[in-house]
Amino acid sequence: MSDNSLIETLNERIKELTCLYQLSNISANNDLNLEDKLQAIVQQLPKAWRHPEQAIAELNLDSKFFFSDQLPVSYVSQTSIIKVDDVERGYIAIRYDATIYDSSDFIPEEETLIKTLAQEVGEIIARNEQKEREAMMQKKFEHSDRLAILGELTAGIAHELNTPLGNILGFAQLIQERSKDKQISHDSEKIINSAIHSREIVKKLMFFSCEMPQQMKLVSINSLIDEALELLKFTAKNAGVKIHFLHQKKDIRAQVDSVQFTQVIFNLLINAIHASAEGQKIEVNLETNPRSFLLTIKDEGHGIKESLLDKIFEPFFSTKTTGEGSGLGLSVVHGIVKSHGGEIYVNSKEGEGATFEVILPIKQHHG
Repeated sequence: MSDNSLIETLNERIKELTCLYQLSNISANNDLNLEDKLQAIVQQLPKAWRHPEQAIAELNLDSKFFFSDQLPVSYVSQTSIIKVDDVERGYIAIRYDATIYDSSDFIPEEETLIKTLAQEVGEIIARNEQKEREAMMQKKFEHSDRLAILGELTAGIAHELNTPLGNILGFAQLIQERSKDKQISHDSEKIINSAIHSREIVKKLMFFSCEMPQQMKLVSINSLIDEALELLKFTAKNAGVKIHFLHQKKDIRAQVDSVQFTQVIFNLLINAIHASAEGQKIEVNLETNPRSFLLTIKDEGHGIKESLLDKIFEPFFSTKTTGEGSGLGLSVVHGIVKSHGGEIYVNSKEGEGATFEVILPIKQHHG
């Protein structure tokens, strides 16, 4: 090997090692998100090739493209597949203008390098996605812990309020019965109504904390939804909203507390109606498998801000203006679903409607 050819080989090797080193630095930079990392990688790749000024790098991940420069009309390429956990997700390519270069301008060492780079990029993507999954799981655990603590607090508050509210209601009714003064009777009526309203809020708090005794029976889920839709028919009509109930032909029977499950349907549907504009529709979908059933309620309304999605199941949280709601609707729904051994999920973007999914077991397992 001549001195010139040895120097050229060494220079190429230095470029390769420099490129791999830069990839390592980009991967370790926690300030960059995955897309920024991939764009930074693409900018570095041409420097490792024989003609760095003319080489154009292209990276494709899940049909999202990243380029180091604008591609020529026709080109010759060197390509390697990107795999993440043995699944093909895209490719890396180095391209030259075909009017100036041909495939002989790629050297064998570059073929090995592009395979190594594709493998490195696959590992960077895998690590990044694993971190995202871990962060999401951590967020879910924190949210569940917060709801569990709130459940305990609300149970305590509900028990503390029950006795004095019972006393207020009892004495107000006694005053009303014994007094012949119209004004006193009128005022005691206001006290009675306020006490009854407060007691309903306490009942909702107890639902949230799963303190209400449940009556689990095998019932027709289709019938419960039909009954709820019948009762809400005029509410939906007044709002100018149409509700479509889509379900499999067979009747789905499951063990639920029919009162509590009806409350779940009611709360989710009323929220959907309130969120919808006149002329929009709400879809209620019911599906089943041997172990569970899925209730989906999807609206086309104003949606929920991303920053609020983690808070909507917390008690007293409401997006409505003061006086329009107690903020207990979705927290009660969450409590009922959890007490049935189920799960509830929400998917929403502001301005694009909201979808609530409730998954409940067909049979309850006790003990």
